[in-house]
Amino acid sequence: MLQRHLAGSLIAFEFLTPLRLRRVQRYDDRTFGEALGWYPLVGLAIGLLLLLVDRGLRELLPPAPTAAVEVALLALISGGLHLDGVADTADGMALQGDRAERLGVMSEGNTGPAGVMALVLVLLAEWAALSSMVEPVRSAGLVLAPVLARWTVVPVALLFPPARPRGLGFTMHGAVRPVAAPLGTAIAALTALALFGLPGLVLVLAAAVAAALVAGAASRLLDGVTGDVFGAAIEVSQVVVWFAIIAAGNRDWIAPVFPT
Repeated sequence: MLQRHLAGSLIAFEFLTPLRLRRVQRYDDRTFGEALGWYPLVGLAIGLLLLLVDRGLRELLPPAPTAAVEVALLALISGGLHLDGVADTADGMALQGDRAERLGVMSEGNTGPAGVMALVLVLLAEWAALSSMVEPVRSAGLVLAPVLARWTVVPVALLFPPARPRGLGFTMHGAVRPVAAPLGTAIAALTALALFGLPGLVLVLAAAVAAALVAGAASRLLDGVTGDVFGAAIEVSQVVVWFAIIAAGNRDWIAPVFPT
């Protein structure tokens, strides 16, 4: 049992990034779904890479082009997985049709006007956040937001039923208990505490609320959530956490535990 859960960390890295640590393997739904408990750990690796790139560009480029490079890095390191979810979710929700028609549009994967608009807005929000966030909160914020964003898979899987009797949404919902939810929450909460102290837990709540609002809006139209909705919730909550850090930092409501 322990070995299976530890192996879930490799599954998480291979699913959420283009990284391939082993030969391509197939997993049963339970094993694949339980790996979601390690998603915040993947977010931590992404956040640390983002920080490393940010430090390297700090003396070379002004904030705006640095942010553009970092937005591109985030898209590449996730293989566009979550951005695809943003586009498909927006297209499905914008369709004037019944539940089956909305799900059909989302499964086709052809990006329509609503999807394009949603992608532009999300990427613009990411660029605005990354170009505006300054020290002393910038370094810790770069690391924390990807962690909390990927953790939001946990509350979404707990709160909302799957829209389909199969697929990623169904797999996540069925595997979130009993280990994945506490494991993922522990990683996210401990990272937030390590970087921002007790105020960091408010950022955990902000991420959860943002993801729940996205998933709730989709669930109302789809009678549940899909893998695309999980991806959309991740992207939106990541931006919300950055905006929250900027707003709180500007008012001295939050400060990093280890100032840089």
